[in-house]
Amino acid sequence: MENFERYFLHDKKVFLENISYETVKAEGRPTRVELVSKDTIVAQLMKNGVKICFNRAMSFDPEAVFSLSVTYSMVLLFDPSTKDEIDWRSTDIAGEFRRSCPHLLSLLMARTALMIGQITSSSGQPPIMTPAAAPKA
Repeated sequence: MENFERYFLHDKKVFLENISYETVKAEGRPTRVELVSKDTIVAQLMKNGVKICFNRAMSFDPEAVFSLSVTYSMVLLFDPSTKDEIDWRSTDIAGEFRRSCPHLLSLLMARTALMIGQITSSSGQPPIMTPAAAPKA
């Protein structure tokens, strides 16, 4: 899709959607654990725009230490002059957002990374710093 952002007004609302943090008591003492991080982008079509949710979930394999999930969302309101040019119900909105709006995705990722750093350092440990921007394609 050409110029995805032209279908939306310039004002964007960004907010913390959800945080889930649970400490995990591992059975025994694993000799090796791997930190696993997974990013997800979901789009929800609304009457007057779209809601984009970026989630970063972190856990250990095997299960140990903690599991953490942070979601930031952004609401993009349709521009009334262009919104009817697209069949929004058949459009991969999350995919178009990912491809066409790296600066907006980076904004969500940066806030998520900051929150993860703050949460993981809250018990006196060094913060876990995760990527704050989308990789360059």
